[in-house]
Amino acid sequence: MKPSSRKTSNKRISSSRQRQRQQLLEVTLRASTERSRRFRAVFTFVARAIFFIALGVGSWLGGKEALRRFVWENPDYSVHEINFATDGALTREQVLTSAHLVEGRNIFTVDIGHARAAIEQLPQVESAVVQRVLPNRINVTVVERRPIAWVAARGDADPSSSERSFLIDARGIVLRSRVLLPEYFHLPIVSGFETENLVPGKRVNVLEMQAVLELIRLNADSTRFQVQNIDLSKGYCLVVTDQRHAKITFGLDRLDTQLFRLYRCLDRAAQDHKELQTVNLLVERNIPVTFYDLETDPAATEEPAAGKPPKEEKPPVPKPVEIRKAEAVIPKSSPKATPSWHGAPGVQSLKKPFRLNP
Repeated sequence: MKPSSRKTSNKRISSSRQRQRQQLLEVTLRASTERSRRFRAVFTFVARAIFFIALGVGSWLGGKEALRRFVWENPDYSVHEINFATDGALTREQVLTSAHLVEGRNIFTVDIGHARAAIEQLPQVESAVVQRVLPNRINVTVVERRPIAWVAARGDADPSSSERSFLIDARGIVLRSRVLLPEYFHLPIVSGFETENLVPGKRVNVLEMQAVLELIRLNADSTRFQVQNIDLSKGYCLVVTDQRHAKITFGLDRLDTQLFRLYRCLDRAAQDHKELQTVNLLVERNIPVTFYDLETDPAATEEPAAGKPPKEEKPPVPKPVEIRKAEAVIPKSSPKATPSWHGAPGVQSLKKPFRLNP
């Protein structure tokens, strides 16, 4: 086949006017497509937002109704039992009233932290534990402060029956108990202290009272020397009356050292079969000591009756005519020093020297 001799060339099918019209149509088509796409996107976003908002509102209302029916108003979660335990004299009514705990209340509406804080505000309470036990029980455990002494007001013969007297614990917290346990009647009595400014639940920071508490703490385990009354009226010292009516004068500091010297005096007096009447521990080197004569003074060895509170405010003191007394000056500086004994006229001196060497 012979090739064609005619010359071929590329020709435009459409004219310039047709091409211009075609471009205008294509631009119009793209704009309408974009508008429809945007409309669909906005509609989808709004629909999804409405759906999720409706879902959230429905869930909140449904959950609220479910909690109301199955939790807040469910009789199975009403408090039917409140267990109360304490190691002191507080009553169940006192504690539950202060904590606003009542039976029949929904257990989830009880504020455990607020109830515990309200109980610990009571002056007698050292610590408290409030537990919620599902489905309908609350446990309340109270640890009370342990008083170690009475603080008697002036003129009060029996602090346990006076409204002006208080109990005090080892930290110096002032207490007042409605119910008095039998062990409270045998506590030491602190006299000569102003009680008008004492507030239950507050701590006493007076130096003299802190010395009293320290003395009771240091002597808590002793059986030879038992504190019955502590007189603070002098201010600069503690005048202590023990179970045998001996009067021991203590300074306000270095009480452990003073107790050590007192124990040595008691040991030596026991060896000589004597009973201490007075000891002045304010003196460090020469301790003045006086004794009862056991042969002529049976009251010096009389023990307090069991089960009765001691009457330390007016301890029975033997008459002077019935006491033979000797004063010993106890040297401390030199181990070879010989103690001097000063006896009054008509007073028999001790047969053996009473000496304490360091």
